Amino acid sequence: MFRKYDQKQQFLLPLNLEDFVPENHIARVLNDIIDVVDINAIESTYSNEGCPAYHPRPLLKILLYGYLIGIRSSRKLQQMTQTDTAFMYLAAMQKPDFHTICRFRSTHLNPIKEIFSQVVTFCKEMDMIGSSISIDGTKIKANASSRQSKSSDAIEKEIDRILKESIETDKYEDEIYGDSTPYQIPEELVDKKKRLEKIKNAKKKLDKENLKKVNITDNDARIMKHKDGSKKPSYNCQIAVDEKKQIIVAADVVNEENDLHQIEPMIQNVKNTMGYKPTIVLADAGYFSYENLEFLQEEGIDAYIPDNFYKVEKEGKTRKFRKSLFKYDKEKDCYYCPAAFEIPFTRIQKRKGEPDLRYYVCNYCSLCVLKNACTESEKRTITRDPREHLLESMRAKLNTEEGTEQYQKRMSTVEPVFGQMKQDRGFREFLLRGKRKTGIEFVMMCTVHNIKKIADFIKREGKNLKDVLKMIVGGGSKGWNKGGIQARIANTLC
Repeated sequence: MFRKYDQKQQFLLPLNLEDFVPENHIARVLNDIIDVVDINAIESTYSNEGCPAYHPRPLLKILLYGYLIGIRSSRKLQQMTQTDTAFMYLAAMQKPDFHTICRFRSTHLNPIKEIFSQVVTFCKEMDMIGSSISIDGTKIKANASSRQSKSSDAIEKEIDRILKESIETDKYEDEIYGDSTPYQIPEELVDKKKRLEKIKNAKKKLDKENLKKVNITDNDARIMKHKDGSKKPSYNCQIAVDEKKQIIVAADVVNEENDLHQIEPMIQNVKNTMGYKPTIVLADAGYFSYENLEFLQEEGIDAYIPDNFYKVEKEGKTRKFRKSLFKYDKEKDCYYCPAAFEIPFTRIQKRKGEPDLRYYVCNYCSLCVLKNACTESEKRTITRDPREHLLESMRAKLNTEEGTEQYQKRMSTVEPVFGQMKQDRGFREFLLRGKRKTGIEFVMMCTVHNIKKIADFIKREGKNLKDVLKMIVGGGSKGWNKGGIQARIANTLC
């Protein structure tokens, strides 16, 4: 005996949208959070004139839920509002077209950043955030072909070619229509003009920033090397992740391949989002520089950042005696080699924008039985930066039991976050183009990551999210109390 079913059955009572999704569904968590965030910044961009627009709150829910489950295409999102019950629930049965979804996403960078900050503040109020962060970056491919990255000469040739083809098209048009005007510009001519505009913009970018190459499709993207060895037009996505619950407390998109200059802006980003600076910062060797160590020291932040040769030297993988085996005598301003020979100061090398580099040359290499293990040159030379005491202090700290334990936390804190983005949500390539719009995408991806962490936390703690949010905001979705979270968010965002 089977249960009866009828796809044409009629309901006498109206359906409740709440019945569309299970009680513990992640869509409910996202819905409850977005219901209480302050979206005045988004609402203020709408005009009161003309036809009523779709409310930004369900549009925001649709977009964020799409990013949460790995759906970013605006056309696909439109389709899901018609076929998927979770999307129907979040959209309140409304069906915005893909143009509306796409336009909403690409025009609200700053407000979406504010929403990210508010979600971080929710996490903070739930005691999900500590005081130790790990900073890391990953390369995400731009929505552009490598073949479209061109040099200045190649761009100029392309401009000449398009102009020549456009002239020929104009001549052909004159032969057909004479002095009369066609109702429509030929499609091939329109395409050429669009292409020409893109190329000219790319040429301006290349000349202004003194670049070797620039991508025609996405002028802001840069050719970057990925972990698999491939080189693609990409962006460098930076995150700061709190150790306690893997909450992303800061996020940014840059088009600089190297991570070297990202410490200071990321710490400032954390301060803007959290309202305070972290006490402990962990980062890999890509972030090591004397300038970064000095900055963190001035900020009173306890940093754990190895230099580029720390791991290699520690594991003894160098072919010759590593520099760390040479002992520096500050009073005598000399080094002592592993054979106990003195290596005196010899000369200074002037450097533009950097402190002078000091050279120390050994005069006893020809007499040393360890020479073959030390150097292939006639004499072993050691260089010293005046700030090298920072490196030595960092190495000494990392070699302690506490230092080793602290730095090991980095891998388990920040790297799984990128793994979840790429593996679980398919975030391996940007959908949008340009640094500003890719910034929107990445912030949304970080926002849904934090929402997922809130969902896991609420489930694990057995709490009711609506009650928690109501307590935090002091009035729920109906309003924010003056001494509550709204004021704190406003302070961190100004």
